[in-house]
Amino acid sequence: MLHSNNKRDLLSSMASLSKEAKQDAAVKHALAVHASVLSGNYVLFFKLYKKAPNLNSCLMDLYVERMRFEAMKCMSRSYRPTVPVGYVAQILGFMRTDTGCATNGDDGLEECEKWLKAHGIVLSEGNSGELQIDMKASSSTLYMPEPENAVAHGDASLAVDDLLARTDGHLKRCSSDEPTVDTP
Repeated sequence: MLHSNNKRDLLSSMASLSKEAKQDAAVKHALAVHASVLSGNYVLFFKLYKKAPNLNSCLMDLYVERMRFEAMKCMSRSYRPTVPVGYVAQILGFMRTDTGCATNGDDGLEECEKWLKAHGIVLSEGNSGELQIDMKASSSTLYMPEPENAVAHGDASLAVDDLLARTDGHLKRCSSDEPTVDTP
């Protein structure tokens, strides 16, 4: 339902749930996440991400990249002249405060800095030595990079490199002087 953004499907599914299911914390959380994605409320989304029950955070991972990008688009238009990377790391969910999570503290700052650079954000060092985002410059350089190892049609076995490797073998067999018969 999150992928389709189909409100009718969501309402239909909600109508078929029992009263107990509707009161379940995970269901309430999922509905709040759905509302935050639809409204583009990145602050609420990442607050919910930090407090996700069960495996809800795994489902939310599907939207983290998009929500971070949309948040940076919004912030680059709204904030001037600079914003500390530490603040943005907190807003974008890089610095998680819950226990048992590997991503916290400085690790979150480093991960955030890497993400910002990968998306064209302009970083500079402030007067206090703190890493800052130049929001004005970043508003024109921000972009969504192509996912690594992504295949447009979703099937990695049909990637161009794989196709060329298979075709090359077929062409070599066909270019020899001897007639060949292709077998599946």
